[in-house]
Amino acid sequence: MEQTYGTVAKEERVKSVSHHILPNSFVLENLEPYPGYHGKNLPTDRGPDSFFLVTTENNSAEKIFRLVHDIRNFTHLTFDGCPSRLCIGNDTYDAIRLRDLNSYEPLEEIQHCFMDAGIQFAKHKEVEGVALIELKKIFSLEKISDRVYKDRKSQMHYLNLQKQLTWGRFRSVTRWVKNNLDDNNFDAALVVLYGHDVYDMVRIFAPHPTLDQLELIRQKYIEGIQRTE
Repeated sequence: MEQTYGTVAKEERVKSVSHHILPNSFVLENLEPYPGYHGKNLPTDRGPDSFFLVTTENNSAEKIFRLVHDIRNFTHLTFDGCPSRLCIGNDTYDAIRLRDLNSYEPLEEIQHCFMDAGIQFAKHKEVEGVALIELKKIFSLEKISDRVYKDRKSQMHYLNLQKQLTWGRFRSVTRWVKNNLDDNNFDAALVVLYGHDVYDMVRIFAPHPTLDQLELIRQKYIEGIQRTE
């Protein structure tokens, strides 16, 4: 498995951005990436992690991927972009997730480029809370064991669960897994990859985990899933 398309579902705390954006536009940023991980490897003085440019309508994944490609070439900015949806309380927002900017400064320029291409942005709202986030993105993975994959561009690992899970069930199983592991310092997200087959996976963030640690986490997920059947 090399490059493949899929979805990620995760929970993060987000908050409205009020500067370096188009006037009266609705932009969110995540306040705590990887909330399940607590360690010394996340610097406290890091720049912003992810932004969500909230749109007035649901744009197709192909349209967003093509526009991100074009905007990168036009601006010479280095960033990743993908379609996303956030559920905060009873509200649902379609958005374009931006990552790897490391600064607020390019936001307005990128928004202008999207607007020139016909993307319409929602009006500003003051929001802060936990969001259930779903991303559609392209993954670049390498296989390191029969059931474990590593992201070629980051510290993420993906464990094949071979079982379709709802978000509620995944969250419940993750809670059980963390309560039944001595080393439970990792962040988890629910992933589905689409290729020749469909792969139901858990994404694990933990700096420099060993293969044995990853295999143990996967086995605990399998046990947790079986307990809820």
